[in-house]
Amino acid sequence: MAALATIAPKLSKLITRLATDHDGEVLATVAAIRRTLESAGLDLHALAEALGDPKTEAKEPATWCELATWCRNQGQTGLSLKEFVFVSDMADRLILDAEPTEKQAAWLRAIYAKLKKGLAH
Repeated sequence: MAALATIAPKLSKLITRLATDHDGEVLATVAAIRRTLESAGLDLHALAEALGDPKTEAKEPATWCELATWCRNQGQTGLSLKEFVFVSDMADRLILDAEPTEKQAAWLRAIYAKLKKGLAH
């Protein structure tokens, strides 16, 4: 579901627009969500599958990009602003199998461990 990760920020903004009391705006937002998903070769079924059952354990990130993206998506609470900016930057930089420096990798691992520990509590 790497394609979903690339459009997640846009979907996040669109989904919040569904909270309106205006039916026309809700319909327009649903259409925008569908277009956004289709632009990544996905549909609403793929989104529902990605959201999945919160009781099921998600697979561990397999690439540096997946790790940084996971941290960014989990870390809006529990991370300092500096850490959140770092993981957001890494999620954008580590596309196409790019590798972090040793220092970046160490910090990314530490942030991942911190967030995983926080989820366990």
